[in-house]
Amino acid sequence: MSQTIAPARVDLPPAFALHRSDARDVLAEAARLAPDHGAGLLVMHESPGLLAFAVVLEPEQPLAEARRAFLLGMTALADALGAHCPPERPVRLEWPDRVIYDAARLGGGRLAVAPGCAEDQVPDWMVFGAELIADRDHLAEPGRHPDSTSLKEEAFDPAELIVSTFASYMMLYFDRWKHDGFDAVTNRYLMRVDPPLLRGVRRIEGDRLFEMTPSGGGRRFAALAEALAAQDWRDETGPRL
Repeated sequence: MSQTIAPARVDLPPAFALHRSDARDVLAEAARLAPDHGAGLLVMHESPGLLAFAVVLEPEQPLAEARRAFLLGMTALADALGAHCPPERPVRLEWPDRVIYDAARLGGGRLAVAPGCAEDQVPDWMVFGAELIADRDHLAEPGRHPDSTSLKEEAFDPAELIVSTFASYMMLYFDRWKHDGFDAVTNRYLMRVDPPLLRGVRRIEGDRLFEMTPSGGGRRFAALAEALAAQDWRDETGPRL
């Protein structure tokens, strides 16, 4: 007689409530549940090839400012991954939404906002979501896809530990934003931006990344809302391989 194995426990801070879902698109699922469940709902999905989770937020700022919580979510995601991977290889971020591990794409972050919210209005809710390549077992020749990698191939710790640590970092960085200002969060984000900037300065102003070189040159990246509309690291099924 077959025996069903219960999912591993996910230890979350008290502010969070776990909701496991069969839906691969956790961003859409969390957005569906957000009006009834409110802030702290964390929707998690595990299936062959995919680890995805999303958390509902209830911002107090107008959308133009509240959208920056996406960068907080990415910082928490990267730090959680960094805490649960082999230490000799770095977890990096590409502006604004890609997660890179050992120079290969591991996944990324997404954002959903309550419908009809104008830039100068406070959203009823927002959702930060993460999608990670859990494994590439279904690929006959993973080596033919050198631009991507997976949690399994890179010997990351189990999914429940990653999600638990992510939630703890989310709480930590929201507390820093409240008490020390948003620069306390973006400084952590900028430490992971890829490629590393050996000379010059990077900074985030509003919702845009700027890069300045010692020679006086510079680069201005796409605004957050514009960049998030592209999301070319994924397709309708999840992270691209």
